[in-house]
Amino acid sequence: MAREQAQNVESVTHGGVTLKVYEVDRGHRKIFSVAHKENGRRQLKQFSDQGAALTWALNRAKEIDRGKTPSLMLSPDEAAIYRRAKQILAGTGRALDEVAREYVDARDTLGGAVRLDDAATYYAERRLRLVQRTVPEVVDELLEARAHKSARHVKDLRGRLGRFKRDVTGYIANVTQRDLALWLRGLGLSSRSHDNFRQVLVLLFRFAQKQGYLPEGRTEAEKTEPMGDNGDGEIAIFTADEMRRLLSAAGNDVLPYLALGAFAGIRTAEIVRLDWQEINFETGYIEIKKSKAKTKGRRLIKMQPNLVAWLKKAVKPSGPVTPLARPEKTASEVIAAKLDPAIPWKRNGLRHSYCTYRMAVLQNEHQVSAEMGNSPAMVYANYRALATKEQGEQWFNIMPEQKS
Repeated sequence: MAREQAQNVESVTHGGVTLKVYEVDRGHRKIFSVAHKENGRRQLKQFSDQGAALTWALNRAKEIDRGKTPSLMLSPDEAAIYRRAKQILAGTGRALDEVAREYVDARDTLGGAVRLDDAATYYAERRLRLVQRTVPEVVDELLEARAHKSARHVKDLRGRLGRFKRDVTGYIANVTQRDLALWLRGLGLSSRSHDNFRQVLVLLFRFAQKQGYLPEGRTEAEKTEPMGDNGDGEIAIFTADEMRRLLSAAGNDVLPYLALGAFAGIRTAEIVRLDWQEINFETGYIEIKKSKAKTKGRRLIKMQPNLVAWLKKAVKPSGPVTPLARPEKTASEVIAAKLDPAIPWKRNGLRHSYCTYRMAVLQNEHQVSAEMGNSPAMVYANYRALATKEQGEQWFNIMPEQKS
């Protein structure tokens, strides 16, 4: 039987769907067929009236374009996949194409490096399960937890963090490294003051982490960059002659501060917290307890003979080694009042001097770092080759004048 040939073909289009209507002359009558797919196979829908064929074709094109009859465009396997997907999404209220787009966007964000469900689990553990606290709430909790510390420490925290909680009031888990960097920059401070504020923020964020308000790992505050080269500022040191004159002019209230800083490298804040009972003249060691150390690590410092000699000039059975809240200020005033000509005061010069001359004598950054409570890398990078061995030996041979 000869195959029938279509005499005319009309196209019906709606949206992105086009169906064709074929006119076939069978001699005694004409029929109109609409070509379409159903269950992945090409089908013909036949009509005796052209208008009815065109109307049906237009309605079917609209249905396909709206996605009402996806099986018309799918193979049997594809249709089965579609039905399973619809069942999985049942009850979520989400459309299949919406979920597909969300999946692709998330995978692009992850770069295909991890499974999406693994990423979701990681996020839930680090964010959704955190206890939500605002910055002001965490600041108040930290101040309460540190109320037993020295009045100077608490006052410093209250001043710096009070400023921070006034400016940043949202949840602490939402504060980013960029937020902190912009806030610090906006203070317009010197490098030293900038780093002091940064260190207080590090303390706050580590506290929040311990309380379960932040995820584990490096905090956003720790990710911010310090401005200074190291925690002690610019490296300026005293000469042996300058230190001898300073010690000779000092009274018993400030003498231990000068000697402990110059000949043991102890930080000012640690000296203020030090008690005479923690200086053992029998064993020759000074104990910096964990609760009093800046780095929260206990350390023992072997006293040099000249340090022992100077401390014995002001030693007491017990009590604070220095009664001064700001011994550095008093020491600088001593210089101005008693010394002629005056010696320029060097900020953190006592600790810098100790480390410089100790490195010159020992040439061992590991031992010096253990005594100072700093890292070997920092000691090596900042204090190596700043003085000769002879200058170092002169420094640790500064002794009180013998009374005749």
